[in-house]
Amino acid sequence: MRPMSSGPQVPPSALDDVVVLELAAGVAGPYCGKLLADLGAQVIKVEPPGGDPLRAEPPVVNGESAFFNYLNANKLGVQAVHTSPDLDRVLRHADIVIHSLRGPEAAEFEARATAIAPRAALLSVTPYGRSGEKAEWLATPFTEWATTGFFYFAGDPAREPLSIPGFQAEFHAGLHAGIAALAALWHSRESGEGQRIEVSHQEACLNDHAWLTTMWTHAGHVQKRTGSLYARCSDGWVYMFNLAAYPDLFVLMERFDLLEDESFFMPRNWAARFMEVFEAFGEWCATRTKQEIYHACQELRIAVSPVNTMADVVASEQLAARDWFGTVDAGGRTFVAPGFPYRLTATPCANRHPAPKPGEHTAMVLAPNFPWANSHLEPRDRALAKRISELPPRNSPPETHNSQFASRNSRLATRNPGPLAGLRLIEMTANWAGPIAGRHFGDLGADVIKVELQTKPATRALIYPVDDVWPDFFHRSGYFNKLNRNKRGIALDLAKPRGRDVFLELVRNADAVLENNAARVMTNLGLDYPALAETNPRIVMCSMSGYGSSGPERNYSAYGSNIETSSGLASLLGYDGSQFFGTGSFYADPVTGNHGAVAMLAALHARRRTGRGQWIDMALLEAVEPFLSQDFLRCTVNGEVPLPLGSQWGHGWVLQGVYPTAGNDCWLALTCRDRSDVDRLETVVGAPGEEALRTWLSSRNHLAAADELQRAGIPAAPVMMNWELVTDNHLNDRGYFVPVRHRVAGTHHFPGHAWRFEKTPASVRMAAPTFGEHNASVFTAVAGLSAADVAALYEEGVTGDHPIYAAGPAL
Repeated sequence: MRPMSSGPQVPPSALDDVVVLELAAGVAGPYCGKLLADLGAQVIKVEPPGGDPLRAEPPVVNGESAFFNYLNANKLGVQAVHTSPDLDRVLRHADIVIHSLRGPEAAEFEARATAIAPRAALLSVTPYGRSGEKAEWLATPFTEWATTGFFYFAGDPAREPLSIPGFQAEFHAGLHAGIAALAALWHSRESGEGQRIEVSHQEACLNDHAWLTTMWTHAGHVQKRTGSLYARCSDGWVYMFNLAAYPDLFVLMERFDLLEDESFFMPRNWAARFMEVFEAFGEWCATRTKQEIYHACQELRIAVSPVNTMADVVASEQLAARDWFGTVDAGGRTFVAPGFPYRLTATPCANRHPAPKPGEHTAMVLAPNFPWANSHLEPRDRALAKRISELPPRNSPPETHNSQFASRNSRLATRNPGPLAGLRLIEMTANWAGPIAGRHFGDLGADVIKVELQTKPATRALIYPVDDVWPDFFHRSGYFNKLNRNKRGIALDLAKPRGRDVFLELVRNADAVLENNAARVMTNLGLDYPALAETNPRIVMCSMSGYGSSGPERNYSAYGSNIETSSGLASLLGYDGSQFFGTGSFYADPVTGNHGAVAMLAALHARRRTGRGQWIDMALLEAVEPFLSQDFLRCTVNGEVPLPLGSQWGHGWVLQGVYPTAGNDCWLALTCRDRSDVDRLETVVGAPGEEALRTWLSSRNHLAAADELQRAGIPAAPVMMNWELVTDNHLNDRGYFVPVRHRVAGTHHFPGHAWRFEKTPASVRMAAPTFGEHNASVFTAVAGLSAADVAALYEEGVTGDHPIYAAGPAL
């Protein structure tokens, strides 16, 4: 057995009193386990006697998968079947259990685990959840991506849609499972009460859209493929964020003819005329390198970014300056690997030991004297659990995960405020990454107070009912209202001394502060972490910016779509290497926001032990790279520069593709894993070959075709459009979409939650706030101001009830 640690001593970790049992195949469960292990949890990974199939996933070095080892470093390895009585010893100590079992096996395991470990958070992570008509559907990374909404709107509108390569749906699910695990852990340590939690890969992905379903429910639009918006330059491609106007761009390009038209810079006019801008930008870029263009534009705060290859990412001066790169061991060698998605300054993540060999720690973990990380807590936890068990039941637990689980959650939500009840988060965010992290806290029961600036409101633009911009458009934005439910809203000018003082009073009475401004903003306001910690030493502060708080590019502007290009993601998405495409979303935003929620929950957990808060420094660039880790490792391990492969990615599949079906721009995704799948496919379509398949599909809609192929044992799925997702029986039978009544915008159906908690369910307790809606209540009850004090804030222009826009709706 290899030594458990190597290298210099590292500071205490956030979760070093937490025990996790990971009994999950694939990527989703192991990624959840990785997040917890890197944060210091004692993670016991259980593999079947034959080993985890992911051990064969490329890149492989001397028989060892670098990708598997990346996902499973910092874990202890045990070999056993999930029914083994030996696992009872681990279950008795587990705070968190992660599994990917399905059907009767899952129900039997959960019944056993709940009886043995009543205070544990028991997470079930599966492709389509444990109830509904798709619960037993077969899934591959390619086919399940088809049902997430992302697949349909990426690519060329004149061609088939494109799937991001790799285990994307599983990464999303594993990340959401991490949020759920830590929220349930918080509740368990507060109450002694454990519970079951269900995470569906599909629902996790649907939570990571900003406007997919709102485009349909609010305006009746299908989100379609828009093609590539990357400009060719002398050595590659560059991207310019197109939802903000840049007068300085015309100065840089010496296009003073365009600069003279002042109406160009009205936000809605800029969007409408952007192709004129793009054409001029393309001409200017043609003779310049991508780095030359990138730095010249960023000096003027124009959000331009290079389309980096993975080789460019590995050579990044910004990432090197931040000491971000990690390592992975495989085949007796050490390779550069993606670093951690967040930087906890007091309890940092660390590489403590390499991934286990098969069964490497079985004897050690199952020994009577194994040092469990939480052993010093167990007497207290058992006493709490006993007191909980003696209370009258709030509701009897479900016998199985079925459609009643969702309705039961909706009933419980009226009586239970959620696992994070009692926490307070102050949120100073705009756009997407910050708001989604704050919304998770709100959905899970925390008191979230959103702070806006009257002259620069928090992205109250985009997606209006029937596309009509009414005078009160800022209350009707489906984008804002989706991302900001379960929050109280106030307006406060932090640049004014009185506004800063009031903000610090809020901080004094809060647990965490979340902000996603440019790296310089909070320091310039005198509200960086040292200032907040002086007011409240227990405060946890999470800062999100495009490139992080340090390094030569710290002040560069970036939105989620910019990070798609600088992270190397865009260089993987295309039909071949001749042209690259964006995802059609701002992919790095939700990934960063979700990672931020994990980091804040971990820091709050650490505060139980230390009594002190800490600062979390996050960069969108760093947070999204773990989702691209397999291709990152192809570059560092094999020395190859991954290029787009269209649909022909995946390891070892016999056939994979996306095929047209009956209907307008309708498609079916299909994977044949082996020759047996091909034989079954030929039986269904009546003849061998792709032409026979195409003929068979031409007379069937993709929903019916997928269902027929699934019944035959073939992984297939419709490439779903937004309207299909909103009306999908499986999702609606599971209660995924929820009606939200807004006092101005009316009632609309929005996506619900990525997690289903058995005893402390997430819920929608309030709609997104109107501007300044909670000024009076927050200023008096939280900041301790008198009515006269509040009136003075209005008189001095420190707060207000109405946003001020210089030129109409804008980001």
